[in-house]
Amino acid sequence: MSLLILGICFVSVGCFRSSEGTYLLGDITEINEENGKMEMKITGSFTVSDAESNTEPYQFEEKPDSLTIRVSSPQKYEEGQRIQAKVIKNYEEDVWDLDKLEFEVEEVS
Repeated sequence: MSLLILGICFVSVGCFRSSEGTYLLGDITEINEENGKMEMKITGSFTVSDAESNTEPYQFEEKPDSLTIRVSSPQKYEEGQRIQAKVIKNYEEDVWDLDKLEFEVEEVS
């Protein structure tokens, strides 16, 4: 019985792992509900990559201390709230342009 419970725990942990990508961690410092822009103070970043992938994870050369991103539902968030933002690059250039990047935001507890 104990082995069954332990197995279920290991499977559950695997299901909640962040999907592959580059993430920024931070705290919301300002929200503009009219235009959907939200400013976050960046406290860290990490990259989750597929172990079999031949591409190297992106490393920030000069990570900004804060970043303004656009969210679709700014009313879901509050100033001071801790979030993680997955960086989504939908263009071909190798350069990471903050004006062209999109972000998928979720609350972190």
